[in-house]
Amino acid sequence: MLSIAKSSRVSHDKYLINHNLLNSSGHAQILGIAEEKTNNIKAQIDYEVFQNLDIAKAFRINGVIVSTQEFVGNVNSVFFDTDDIRIITGPPSGRRKYLNILLSQINNDHVKNLQRFQKVLMQRNKLIKNIKDGKSKKIELEFWNSRLSEEGASIFFERNSILKKLMKNSKQFASELNNSIEMEIYYTPRIGSNESSEIFNENPNVQDIKDLYTKAIEKNYQRDIDQRTTLLGPHRDDFIINFNETIASSSASRGQARIMSLALKLSEAEEIINLTNKKPILILDDIFSELDQKIRSNIIKKIKKFEQVLISTADMNLIDKKSIKESNIYSINNGKVSKE
Repeated sequence: MLSIAKSSRVSHDKYLINHNLLNSSGHAQILGIAEEKTNNIKAQIDYEVFQNLDIAKAFRINGVIVSTQEFVGNVNSVFFDTDDIRIITGPPSGRRKYLNILLSQINNDHVKNLQRFQKVLMQRNKLIKNIKDGKSKKIELEFWNSRLSEEGASIFFERNSILKKLMKNSKQFASELNNSIEMEIYYTPRIGSNESSEIFNENPNVQDIKDLYTKAIEKNYQRDIDQRTTLLGPHRDDFIINFNETIASSSASRGQARIMSLALKLSEAEEIINLTNKKPILILDDIFSELDQKIRSNIIKKIKKFEQVLISTADMNLIDKKSIKESNIYSINNGKVSKE
């Protein structure tokens, strides 16, 4: 919550608030203090709950109210849970979400870019439907085509750049966790034909991508009209994860998919350090189930290099306590936290 301004588990803030408070109204707060060298950051989210179940939310950094965009990225964290294997096995929307969360933490402008693109996309789709229904003319699309290529190009560029960085580190992490896994990542932007997207292998700049996207939008005009929506753009992007030269979503086991998704997360943490010079908190939920002892030991060795790591598990027998003897261990029972 304090990193990306929203929960990774629930779709609405009301599910985060105690039922008694929801029924009676009042105030709730999430607050954390992050220390980075000589700089302290107090991040907080305040909720005002009203009797009609309306919820007002405010973000503060060091006591000052800020926007969502200004809030995201002040406290960096990398979160892994069992659902993250869907990055490997699930639909493209999950992989786009993964990229958006990562880029939002390392680039404050990314949230704004996404919001602007979504607004332009919504307006263009509305106009396309009107053209299909005979209520508008094609010439009216020129403005929105220009805006779409302008906003979309920067998102294409950022995703291509970060995936190239993730590819090298994640391949290394996956191999070190399990030397039988060879992992590869390929960006598959929805910007036209396969031949057109090959430009992304050559490190294009934003203007190159904009020119390519502009031509693709114009060429695809009739298909957009026929299907009443914009078919090309970052909102349809994906990236392919290969496992031993085959597509991982169809060939990797759950355990192998778990290792590859964890390798992505560890690579993400490395890139946050490299690009922001900040050390993220590593939050790992139930990472050891479905893995053998050797791989669990390899994971412990890898994560110990990070400055702060939070691990949760329902079975302490999965963790060798000798390997984490410097750690603090807490148990949660009936909502109460106690230190062992």
